Amino acid sequence: MRKVKASIIIPSYNARQRLYLNLVALNNQSYEGDDVEVIVIDNGSKDNTMEMLKSFRLKYPMKIFRIDENRGIARGRNEGVKNAEGDILIFHDSDMLATKDFIKRHLEEHKRPGTVVCGLFWRRIFTHYYSGFSPDQINNFEKLRERLNMKRLSLYWDEYPLLTEEQIRNEDLSSYSFDLDFGFINDLKRIVKKYGRDLKGYHLPWRFCITNNLSVERQKVIDVGMFDNNIVRYGYEDYDLGVRLYKSGCRFVIADDIISLHQEHPANYKGDDLLININFMCEKYNNIYFIDVPLVCMSDTLNIDPEQLNRIARDIDHLLPKSQYHDVLELFLEVLQVLRRRFFLPAEEDSRRVFLKVVQKLDHYVQKVLKLEREEGSEDFIKQLSAMMKMALGIDFQMILDANRKEKDDNDE
Repeated sequence: MRKVKASIIIPSYNARQRLYLNLVALNNQSYEGDDVEVIVIDNGSKDNTMEMLKSFRLKYPMKIFRIDENRGIARGRNEGVKNAEGDILIFHDSDMLATKDFIKRHLEEHKRPGTVVCGLFWRRIFTHYYSGFSPDQINNFEKLRERLNMKRLSLYWDEYPLLTEEQIRNEDLSSYSFDLDFGFINDLKRIVKKYGRDLKGYHLPWRFCITNNLSVERQKVIDVGMFDNNIVRYGYEDYDLGVRLYKSGCRFVIADDIISLHQEHPANYKGDDLLININFMCEKYNNIYFIDVPLVCMSDTLNIDPEQLNRIARDIDHLLPKSQYHDVLELFLEVLQVLRRRFFLPAEEDSRRVFLKVVQKLDHYVQKVLKLEREEGSEDFIKQLSAMMKMALGIDFQMILDANRKEKDDNDE
């Protein structure tokens, strides 16, 4: 019986043109083994995706599954996971173009068990021109068009092909590609530059769990419960899986030499997707052992820069094994959730209830935090707790801490 080394999982929704080019690129892979399978999940498409798939001739065995109604990409990916035979799962979205050594390099990175391999996911390419492009996409296209001396296109043209199958098979596409210039992406680039491919010293590696170019052992994904089908809005289903993989002990590696190019297309998300997903993640992970999840979700709103965020996460990781400080961690989480509800769920904002609860134990918290400061340091954690206490509850916790320190110093004299 043939042993399958890897399963490439590709969910697709109304992306027939881009999926076709995706498969063309897979046919151009350097990996020639017969132990790789490709699993495509048509996630309720209405653009004749199934007809294209049935007629496509792929160099690797291909399994095709159809879900009649799109109920989120998490459900689509789970269908792929359940039907995969490979020891390694390679997640590869329908709008990606894999470079020639994509499969080979992913498999090479799995010599050490328990590794999550995060390939480079921020390179973009225009394979079609769509009339529904956003202003930013049009601006990026115009820059590329001028650089490559391409002809000017009408804003009314739709689905106009920009690259041929022959080019995808025979050309180095790097000259046609560009980096996505976006705050979140730029932050991640700086993190990789500082902490390296093994992210040594970085305490939030699950932020790199982006499933358009990622591989992990199938059993690890099954052991942590696969993707959460309750996440049906755009985004965060990969973060959610990454959190659980990291907490289960997986090691994250940034393999930015494994390149896959995202084919630009009109956005398929809704304006309130971010709000809904943040609330879902913060409610799901309302536990001190997952305190880094709501902290990351709220970091932009609270103006926490990436380096400060990592230092706070480092302090939290240091405190978690010390049960004597769990009540302070609980306080931090509760205040953080107050701010989350205020900004993202105002109808359920409960600062008055939490204020009354905290005031009753304020002296206890002050003394416990001062003890924590003396014994553990945790300066960034304490600074952030104080800032949130003032913002959420109107309690100047930092001033109270300073006053208590001064009183102790005076008494010691």
